[in-house]
Amino acid sequence: MNEYEYSFIVNDLTPYIEYCKKEGFEKIDETTQIRELFTSNNGILARITTNESEGEKKTYLDFKTDDVSDKVLKISKETIPLEVTEENREAIYSMLEILEYNKTKHLNRKRQIYEKSEVKFEIDNYSSPEIMFVVGIEGEKNAVDEIYRIISETINNEIK
Repeated sequence: MNEYEYSFIVNDLTPYIEYCKKEGFEKIDETTQIRELFTSNNGILARITTNESEGEKKTYLDFKTDDVSDKVLKISKETIPLEVTEENREAIYSMLEILEYNKTKHLNRKRQIYEKSEVKFEIDNYSSPEIMFVVGIEGEKNAVDEIYRIISETINNEIK
């Protein structure tokens, strides 16, 4: 599945949360995430992500094209997530090993997700490997382009 996303580092998440509320975006999720990133020479990231929300934990494996550029706009492909369970965890790590994936990063963050029609905001507060604030806007191309244009004009001093 293709993903069309603007992703950028900001100084403060507050203006983006306020924008979402003001424009009628619904907060659909708030989770604590732990993500392990694995890379290989094939240009595809493997990601094992544990989401904790309201005391419930779920872990998933997915793959995404690896775009290491500094571009704000990223067009990528990603797979449907596969749930990692106690029964399949060893097999999943074994597959990553034989496919020559190496663990390269361990991330901790709190993520808030706001959604309205064809657009989703993913608002991330990273605690490691460094403290960082990241905003992602993804969805249908024309809608995402327009929202990014609006916020870059109104909150542009925040975008690093």
